[in-house]
Amino acid sequence: NVIATTKRQHQIMFKKSNPSGNYSQVSNYSDSDSSSDDGNPEDDFVAREIRQQKMMMKEQDQGLEMLGQSAERLSQISFGIHEELGHQTKMLNEMEEDLE
Repeated sequence: NVIATTKRQHQIMFKKSNPSGNYSQVSNYSDSDSSSDDGNPEDDFVAREIRQQKMMMKEQDQGLEMLGQSAERLSQISFGIHEELGHQTKMLNEMEEDLE
């Protein structure tokens, strides 16, 4: 059955690596050891850079989460279209047979 085979292929292609459907985030680097109280400008620079990178990673994580959700919705829609086309093809074939 073509529809069952395609459905299995779809499930394999879009199988999630974990049940929640979320990707695993990169663990955050702790900058508690890199900050010092002696006022060293290099330490301040490093601490600022680490904070900025963490903030950028958080924004990227949010963007990736939205992208993942959109991809899942598109997957569901495309599978629905595929099923509908299969049904319509079957009906057209039956109609053609009836007309012959």
